[in-house]
Amino acid sequence: MILHHSEVCTVSLPLPLFLVIEDVGWWQGEDGSSRGEPYRNGFCRRHCLADYRALVDLAERLSMRIAVAMVIGEWDRNNLLRDVAGATWMGRVWDNRRNQGPWLDEAARYLRCHEHHLELAVHGLCHEFWQDGKMQRAEFHDDDGLMRPREIVVSHLRACAVILRANGFSGFPRLFVPPALRHSFGNGAASIQAVLRDFGITHVTTRFARARQYTPPVHDQLTWECGVALLERGLSPVVWHQAAAAPVSLPLNPIVALHWGNLLHPDPDRNGEIVERWAERIIGEAADINRIMAADANDCWRQAAVCYLGRFRPGQQAVVIDLRHLPSLPALNGPFSLKIRALPPAGWRLSGARIIGRHTDNGGITTVKVEPDPGRPEIRIDII
Repeated sequence: MILHHSEVCTVSLPLPLFLVIEDVGWWQGEDGSSRGEPYRNGFCRRHCLADYRALVDLAERLSMRIAVAMVIGEWDRNNLLRDVAGATWMGRVWDNRRNQGPWLDEAARYLRCHEHHLELAVHGLCHEFWQDGKMQRAEFHDDDGLMRPREIVVSHLRACAVILRANGFSGFPRLFVPPALRHSFGNGAASIQAVLRDFGITHVTTRFARARQYTPPVHDQLTWECGVALLERGLSPVVWHQAAAAPVSLPLNPIVALHWGNLLHPDPDRNGEIVERWAERIIGEAADINRIMAADANDCWRQAAVCYLGRFRPGQQAVVIDLRHLPSLPALNGPFSLKIRALPPAGWRLSGARIIGRHTDNGGITTVKVEPDPGRPEIRIDII
């Protein structure tokens, strides 16, 4: 979003660009949907530590704490899912021995050591829901966007928490990515957001057009409910089951939703080739004055909120950003970034906010991270 453009200065409130990688956590790769099992990744081999290393490699290249939406059921060490209704295709005879091995300790240790690169998000136990031995889409909502009974949703989230703890992870994720894009919002205390907030989840991303909307979103790309901020996920740039996907143009949306297999090679030793291509594409698109790489989920949600809800008043020698329409929701308030390109000898002066970060690239674009002053609803940039 361009705020001000003149012969000597351009000021932009850039749209964030943030990666959410879905369907991470499966050990088996194959699509089992034809026999009533999960779709998984539709991948040609079992997953391994190299596949987690690929995600960290990408995070390091982007200087981004990527969100990885975890399907955690195949990490069940104690077969506790036998007692969770609808959690697996095996029901009461659930047996996860095939996925219990030293690789669990290895991968858990690796993820814990790289939590500054990867942020775990909840994507479910086994992604789908099973009733009377038949698979249904999806785990938390049905095909019509109706939430599963509250006690079922709670039991699945509790099981996620137990499995995470059993694998050495502390706390509970703050981000929820609905499996199969089945979701709902707008019904207040009866909503899934009310349940998620009880588990400490404050961020959700999904397709608004695919969700059941009891009331319309505040903005067509952003809304909130029961203390949880929901951000439009948009379309994935490549199909979910495409392995070693070639990078394509990214949607003009804050979230870049990829699936784990998109970034992986059938030969795990060649994962780096795929990651390198995607990193180059993402870095190139974020270099534009209208886009910016988000550092993490918090940074993305805050930047998107200012882009969508901020108002601006451009003038001949100044730009005013009005923040009055932002809600007092922690997930949507705090520091955000501007991009400024001023041609010498022009300069600029900022008021109403504190500059907490500043960087000028080789193209002359200065990225400025600002923290709005408490009680000041406006930020002013004077062109001098």
